[in-house]
Amino acid sequence: MIKKELILKKLIDAVINYQEEDIDGLCNDVIKNDLDPNEAILKGLSKGMQEVGKLYDDQEYGIPEILLCAEVFKRGTEILRPYIKSESKDTSYNILIGTVEGDIHSIGKNIVKLMMESGGFTVTDLGEDLSAQNFIDYLKNNTIDMIALSTMMSTTLISMQKIINEVKNTFPDMNFIVGGASVTGDFAKKCGANIYAENAIDAVNFLKNFIKKSSKK
Repeated sequence: MIKKELILKKLIDAVINYQEEDIDGLCNDVIKNDLDPNEAILKGLSKGMQEVGKLYDDQEYGIPEILLCAEVFKRGTEILRPYIKSESKDTSYNILIGTVEGDIHSIGKNIVKLMMESGGFTVTDLGEDLSAQNFIDYLKNNTIDMIALSTMMSTTLISMQKIINEVKNTFPDMNFIVGGASVTGDFAKKCGANIYAENAIDAVNFLKNFIKKSSKK
């Protein structure tokens, strides 16, 4: 237990201090010690990026530092991803994911995508800074069961609401799962989302429960 906590702490510190030279060895320690790669990503790498976000908010870090930290995070997830045990693929349930218009943050969205794919779902990532029309255009030519929307900023919550409203005007039966640092359960209810998830693990669990309940109707 001590060893696991130590490795997780070192992963957090490596991201915060953008120690790219250390990340390969730390991720190999995760693998060699048979630690859960999901936990290493969520409680190590991802937690490190959360701390980086706070440093940015406090104006201790600028964009250059953010980019350096993100590179360490990206490298770590690339190493650990092949070791995540995926469940059998459920190709019958397709998810479209993206960050809303006005928001270019991608790290949280990418973690959710990774966890959803590991949970057996087919996930298509439209990217960041997306309008309602981006989603509508894709839906016209593709079969999608649920849209996953992310935003980190309170100023772009209105974009999330607009996307849900406009997509439902064209596709009234479309389901939505929403999340991100600025999103709350109350907001999710008000904007008409089916699911609110505070983190990537909840997103997968709540999604599975939603599908299970829907299939019983």
